[in-house]
Amino acid sequence: MNILIVGNGFDLSHYLPTKYDHFMVAMGAIENWDEQKGEMSFDDLFGSLYEKENYFFKYTKAMYQTDKIKVSINQVTDLKKQLKENVWYQYFSDHVREVKTWIDFEQKIEEALNYTTDFIYKINDVYTKENTLELEVRTSGYKKSDYDNKFLYLSEKSCNALFNIDLLDKKFYEVVYDSGEIVVKYVESNSDKYKYFINPKNIKKFQNYDIYNNKDCVDFLNYKLDEFICIFNFYLTLVDVINPINNFVFLPFDIDRVYSFNYTNTFRRFYSDEKKVNFLHGVSGNQQNIVLGISDLKDESLKKIKAYGFTKYHQKLLKNTDYLFLTDIKEKVEKLIKSIEFNEEHLLDSFKNETQKASDEKFLAYLRGELEKINGNIYIWGHSLDISDDNYIKEIFSFNDSPKHNFNIVIFHYSNQAKFDLLTNLLHILGKEKVERWMKKGWLKFELNPNIVEINNIQPVDLPTFEK
Repeated sequence: MNILIVGNGFDLSHYLPTKYDHFMVAMGAIENWDEQKGEMSFDDLFGSLYEKENYFFKYTKAMYQTDKIKVSINQVTDLKKQLKENVWYQYFSDHVREVKTWIDFEQKIEEALNYTTDFIYKINDVYTKENTLELEVRTSGYKKSDYDNKFLYLSEKSCNALFNIDLLDKKFYEVVYDSGEIVVKYVESNSDKYKYFINPKNIKKFQNYDIYNNKDCVDFLNYKLDEFICIFNFYLTLVDVINPINNFVFLPFDIDRVYSFNYTNTFRRFYSDEKKVNFLHGVSGNQQNIVLGISDLKDESLKKIKAYGFTKYHQKLLKNTDYLFLTDIKEKVEKLIKSIEFNEEHLLDSFKNETQKASDEKFLAYLRGELEKINGNIYIWGHSLDISDDNYIKEIFSFNDSPKHNFNIVIFHYSNQAKFDLLTNLLHILGKEKVERWMKKGWLKFELNPNIVEINNIQPVDLPTFEK
């Protein structure tokens, strides 16, 4: 049995623009599009990357019918509104330089949630001592009086993140002189001076006291993440309908089963539409069930506010994705091994006659044959092997723990640095003893990605000049 496990690098090996940068650049192009120019083309979405990623896009344009990709005026108008109103998109846009991969993206979600819990707990701490609190948030200074206890004190970085996800407001001001006195005057236009204020939408006012509604706050961020997933799904549907100019030559190894960490249907579209692909994190499209979040709630404070909706495992259960992974194969292997071991021991019974022993030998040969059918290779193509998917990685390497050898694992990589990073991640998750054992036994190998353009004899094309 040959099993293929694919991550985002599989799509990138096929020169499909599915990197985090690709998505954000395309959304930025939509945000800034002059609608009087009409609909947007593939070049309008990605043209600003043609110089930076020349090698990538000259093959994308050579391999696919990119001229068929269009975003209508109505879609542009609708997306502009969604992007402006989505707090997670605004947060990621503000941190675009810090986020380079989808793993970084997940870490930024976790960082924002940690800021949120700190914010919530500090508000609730004030309310246990005070009936009200001041909406202004201070980023510096010391508490000099009892009145200062009514203020929240947060770092500038925390405030900026909370502003992006709409839990804080930002008011710009200028310092002016009025009748000889220094006065703070709030202004509409941007200024280099500003203050942060708690967005009052989650504050519930009663006759003599206020409370902060933690649940409304978390529910709001969950709802906005769902909206962000819908925006992302629209983008992926554009990528997932790009048809190749010519059919691809089949991959240089046979595949019996496919597990995908991607949301796109690349394998089935390009190689075999008859094969079932198990989408571990959901799939894009009209009936999308995309899973996009963090691996777990590591901080106890996140558990206390029940922020489970941001975790992948909550979303996988809710959206009914293929979260069982290799479980059925593992169970079948373990059952066969136990049966083989039992029958091998049973053959030693001296009281059996030759006919019984021959029958047992035949059954034992059948069991060994069934186990042999399952044995094979697991190919991992384009997955980072990051700690965020450590449960899956441990499950992959749970084979071969018994005396019976089941699978060899081949991990594809696109560069020496990528191999370095993949090995580092494996050592971090599995420990050096297990990784060394697998490599010494020849069960684990690293190989360069199959070169799609060479296999299919594809020649690059010149890219149009992007007008800034």
